[in-house]
Amino acid sequence: MTVLPWHDQALFETTRRVLAEVVNEGLVGAKLETTALGGAGTLCLLSPQDGTWVKVGVKPGTVIEMKEERVISVVRPASLQPPVIVGETGNQELDPGAIFGVLSASFKDVANETVLEAIIQELRNSARNQEKWLEISQGQQVLGLQDTSAKWERALIYGHPSHPYHRLCYAQEPLKPVSPEDIPAMLTPTLAFVSVPRDNLRITGHFEQELQPLLKRLNIPQTTSDRVIIPCLAQQLPSVHQRFPDAVVLKLTADCADAQASMRTLTMRPELGFGYHLKLSLACQITSALRTITPWTTCGGPVQTALLEKFLPEDLWVFREMAAVSGSQEDFNEARHLSCILRDSLESRAQANDEVLILAAAFGQQPYGESRTYAEILYNLETVSQKKEWLQRYVTVLFSLVLPPLVQYGIGLEGHGQNLVARVCRQTGQIKGFAVRDFGGVRMHVPTLKTHGVKFDSLPPGGATLTDNLQNVWSKVHHSLLQNHVGLLLEALGLENHGGWAITLEALSTVLGHGQGSLGAELLEYFTKDTMPFKCFLRMRMESKYRDYIEREVPNVLLMDSSRWKSILHTYQPSLHAT
Repeated sequence: MTVLPWHDQALFETTRRVLAEVVNEGLVGAKLETTALGGAGTLCLLSPQDGTWVKVGVKPGTVIEMKEERVISVVRPASLQPPVIVGETGNQELDPGAIFGVLSASFKDVANETVLEAIIQELRNSARNQEKWLEISQGQQVLGLQDTSAKWERALIYGHPSHPYHRLCYAQEPLKPVSPEDIPAMLTPTLAFVSVPRDNLRITGHFEQELQPLLKRLNIPQTTSDRVIIPCLAQQLPSVHQRFPDAVVLKLTADCADAQASMRTLTMRPELGFGYHLKLSLACQITSALRTITPWTTCGGPVQTALLEKFLPEDLWVFREMAAVSGSQEDFNEARHLSCILRDSLESRAQANDEVLILAAAFGQQPYGESRTYAEILYNLETVSQKKEWLQRYVTVLFSLVLPPLVQYGIGLEGHGQNLVARVCRQTGQIKGFAVRDFGGVRMHVPTLKTHGVKFDSLPPGGATLTDNLQNVWSKVHHSLLQNHVGLLLEALGLENHGGWAITLEALSTVLGHGQGSLGAELLEYFTKDTMPFKCFLRMRMESKYRDYIEREVPNVLLMDSSRWKSILHTYQPSLHAT
């Protein structure tokens, strides 16, 4: 395999995601050529509009299914390798913006030239930031079970495993543009404590009371009773002043917190003795969304916390959202720019159990300069058999905690690897359970929960977390838990084509068949349909959608190791739909 210098590696990390995504979304035709290119197979992407093509290497051992000389199975970005060759000239190209521009003739019926040019710039932003992350990661030591959860938040060097905007950080005016050189400062951000008129705010829970110990420890000046003190990122202040002209900065405080993987949630330094994370608004597009926080989320957090603590299994802990504040404007797009959620850190609870909290996504990450993932390093996984045994234990614990609440109560957790945190015994490495955080992606089936006496009267109408459509809940769980979390872990461990899906299907069948009744069987039948929706990140960007999904039916990877797989591929016809 070709070893690239930093700059080229960063470009290719974004490029491989672009190439995989345009194939998976059906934006271009693609076929697998078995003729050698750098000693491996070649994936050829063809623009049907003008015949332009791009070729990229495929790692040996990768299985890509075709029908009538067209790729029909999902292509993983990590299965692609250099070189990337554009057109008949044979020129090699790694710049994701240039490659997207070459292929964009196929997209002009989806988006106009202005949008396509904006996407090119956003892809280049993602690649530039990735280069800085590689530089940062070079100085990081390989982590172990004795390291803090704050350090494990930094393990995600490459960002989102499949989104072309995996390292995008695009500031919205009036914030100043973010450059790669700004990223280290964002990882240890300066906090601003602002005083805001009380009638400018929506306050949920005992926000002022719970925040008071932090204010005292940091010597934040007090304010009058008609005003409320709110922490925010100093980087966010231009947006705050634009929308809250009566806000007054009381104090700027540096070196008191570390950014988590999301960049806008902070772990407070342990010497402060503050038991909450601060989840704060940041008017930057990171991956696919502007990372401000709406009143739907600030008002809904404590309600969802209470629901989840009531209905989730004992070993599935909840990062409780105990209190929050946001703007009082009727327009939530304005109100969302000054928000703060106080989220339980769970650190003391984990320490009492001699556990470390590790992002689930970290298990599939390779530390910089390492050829092995953290799962392989922590658990000494040397052989395929050892990896399979570990995977079987992992998915059994995962499914036994996440799926029963879905069956019994209609609670669909957004189970991707950044929202689920593994609870790992420091002494033995045993995964004791998981903890769930960030409730904006949770989906709750209102009719089911109402049968259990749940009322939603305190929530503002129009939030995305509540739905009357049970299959929408199931579909989101399939996407986040199976396609994203488990699928990308299988790929990272090299098990996707070596029995990993058979282990996953067996564990899924066992959990859903164990005391889950007819609805468990119905959910298993849904999860094992011939095709499942694939979330189309680029089509959504081209049509300016975020909350409304655009999805494409693709062969269900969960069945890859089953006898049905070949018949599914034989009959598969792609379709696109919006939800």
